[in-house]
Formats: sequence, structure tokens, C-alpha cells
Amino acid sequence: MKFRIAKIDDLDTLNKISVESKAYWGYPESWIENWLDELTLDKDKLSKQNVLVIENENKIIGFSSIVENSGNYEILHLWILPEYIGKGFGKKLLEKTIRTFTKPDKVIIVEADPNAEPFYKSQGFVTFDKVESFPKGRFLPVMKKTFTNNG
Repeated sequence: MKFRIAKIDDLDTLNKISVESKAYWGYPESWIENWLDELTLDKDKLSKQNVLVIENENKIIGFSSIVENSGNYEILHLWILPEYIGKGFGKKLLEKTIRTFTKPDKVIIVEADPNAEPFYKSQGFVTFDKVESFPKGRFLPVMKKTFTNNG
């Protein structure tokens, strides 16, 4: 397993991973189509986000992205290919992303998929809000964690 910064040449692969990973949770195809803009990275987004790729046996199996805002960091993507979900790769990717791109004692925020809330809780995030998503009446937990040098 290794980590590296994403390159423009990775975009097609990364976008396939985000869609496959989202579909893993059994969402209807029409919902996935509605979320495509949020799931897709392009050259502009790649240039504005810190995007980290995780590889296993020289194959990209996931990626994450994080941005620094004035008062916090925000995780915008954390996706793992379905066959690697539940095997510790997401945890290692999240840890590496935080250690690579954030400074201690600043809050890290994530609007999580409801299915990912237990994962983020297991990594020390706490739910403090929710935002409405598509379709109407579906809410995403908004979670936060303060990274310290101790983790």
C-alpha cells in the first residue's frame, strides 16, 4: 500500500471509484446521477483541493480530498473501491490525509453519507449538525474532529 498526490491523468479512475463507492450502498441509479457533480473531480477541483490517492499492488483503490477554509478543514471526498471497503484502507487513507494536509488544533469537518457516519465516529468524529440532501427529506450528518499531534 502506498499514498501519493493525485495527478490529472488519474481523474477518470478517481471518478469511477467515487461512483462505484457511492453505489455500494444500494442507492438508486437516479440518485447517483443526481449526485454526479458532487462525486466528480475535474481539473479545476483537482487544482483547488488536496487530493491523496491510495494504491494497493500498483492499483488505485481509493482517494480523499481536503480543503482548508478560513476556520476549518473540510473533507470533500473519501472513497474506496467496494471490494476494499471494511478492510482498513479507508482508515489509513483518512489518517494519512489528515497528517499530510492539516495542522493540529484546527477543526476538520465532513458532511458524511449516512452510511459512513459509523466509520467517521470510529475515527473520533462527532456529529453536531445535519444538512438536507437529495432527495428531499434525506439528511447528511455534519461531523467534526480536532486533530491534535496525538491523533
